[in-house]
Amino acid sequence: MQRAFSFLLFSIAILSTIEARAQRAVVHLAYGPYGSKGDALYMVENGAIHQACGTFGAKGACLYVIDGMQVYRSADGFCSRGEGAFTIEDNGLYRCRGTFCQKGQCVFVIEGNKIFRGDGPFCNKGEAAFVIEGKTVFLAEGAFARKGEAVLLIEGDLPMAALLAILAMI
Repeated sequence: MQRAFSFLLFSIAILSTIEARAQRAVVHLAYGPYGSKGDALYMVENGAIHQACGTFGAKGACLYVIDGMQVYRSADGFCSRGEGAFTIEDNGLYRCRGTFCQKGQCVFVIEGNKIFRGDGPFCNKGEAAFVIEGKTVFLAEGAFARKGEAVLLIEGDLPMAALLAILAMI
């Protein structure tokens, strides 16, 4: 009886690990002021950003590989880590270069749910870029980042590094 119970617990642990690794997020285009759902753009799964194919987001080519707070370009179709693309430090997203992701110019400054364009190596705050409300990303307008038209709709749990990398591609 104890052996059967141990096997059951082991099976549940393995299945929950497989399920946790298989979780994915799909990023769709969004339209209008309320974020009507459009076609799938990107699919994020197992630490990689893939191009989405079709309306429901079938996994396409691997574009980026996420390693903690650093995002690397994919070196091949098997999601191997290539050259550095972006890194997150403090409240900013920076471009990076090389295999060790050496920090370069600032791309975004993050203030709560508002994202501003960044400038220079010290991440000076520029014009408003995006506003995030729940699972919808809106364009931002003006110096105070007023919410404009919806741009992206997110299904699933998306890491902040993946979201910022996707926004940098827009």
